[in-house]
Amino acid sequence: MNGNREVLSPETRTLLSSLHHGVELETHIEAILQHFAKIPPALIAAVSLQIRHDADLYAAPVGSFWLSPPKPHAALKLLQRTPGLEFIYIFHSSGYVREASLNKITGGLQSPFLVAAVMWRMNDWVAPVRAAAFRCAQRVSSLTQPDTIARAGLDLLKRQYGWERWGELERSMVHDLYARPDVTAELARLLIQQTTGPTPSTFRHALRTPLFDAHLEDISSKSVHPMVRAIAVETLIDRTAKWRSGFRLEWVDKRYNLKRWIPTYSQRELVCSASPREIADRAILDRSPFVRRVVLDCIGRNSLPADVGRQYARQVEFDRSGAVREAAAFILRR
Repeated sequence: MNGNREVLSPETRTLLSSLHHGVELETHIEAILQHFAKIPPALIAAVSLQIRHDADLYAAPVGSFWLSPPKPHAALKLLQRTPGLEFIYIFHSSGYVREASLNKITGGLQSPFLVAAVMWRMNDWVAPVRAAAFRCAQRVSSLTQPDTIARAGLDLLKRQYGWERWGELERSMVHDLYARPDVTAELARLLIQQTTGPTPSTFRHALRTPLFDAHLEDISSKSVHPMVRAIAVETLIDRTAKWRSGFRLEWVDKRYNLKRWIPTYSQRELVCSASPREIADRAILDRSPFVRRVVLDCIGRNSLPADVGRQYARQVEFDRSGAVREAAAFILRR
């Protein structure tokens, strides 16, 4: 739990621990929700355990392990009469309380962390809770600001593919949510503006679907993150979207039975009308060597005509980046 302690501030943890005392409950809930707004959505799985621990959100112990736990009536009554408590009780250990909390949420979600919390509950280990979370997401998605959904999505696009309890219905609903034009536009804006975090890997995962195809040209030229620009340029020139889909074993030396894991990639054809030549003309002059090198790599895959490739190689033959010079020399030697 040490990593989680760094996320939840001492003040937040103190507020959470005071909940079960019932003193100034509504004031504490409001303060806690303000702190929740500062928690990165990507930490939802780990932080939920810390919230449960600090707020003492545990059901009464059962006498015999083979008996089903009783309904926590006191917690359910408190939930019913206390505004805002549902956003904290969705982390409760009792599935009855989590389900009731999700059923109580009717308005728009006020922070990316709460969007992540509802999505995380669609991966809950209790089936009725998953169903309640699905209905909750359907109910509140149109009432939640697109930038709030987008900020949660940028953190969750990569991680949610590992949530194995999701079915096709849940994945389809969340995809449709991200595909809303206002949400997709916000996601593209964040990809363009964000400089830190796992943005390139998130972008790769997002390329599984045509979500950003209409925004790729803008991303390739305007993103402040050079690796994001490079991925967008590569995708536009190759006219193929690629993402990591798993790993496979490859022999290193059969004599000694040595193998290594290497990544495998899936791909799809791009749905975009941008001209690869125009993209390459601009990208070969990009300020980042990553982007300039990607243009030369695309030439090596025959995504551009050979004569055009040699023209680009001559353009960067004496580039300040050794990697770019090396790639250019290889093309000119062919």
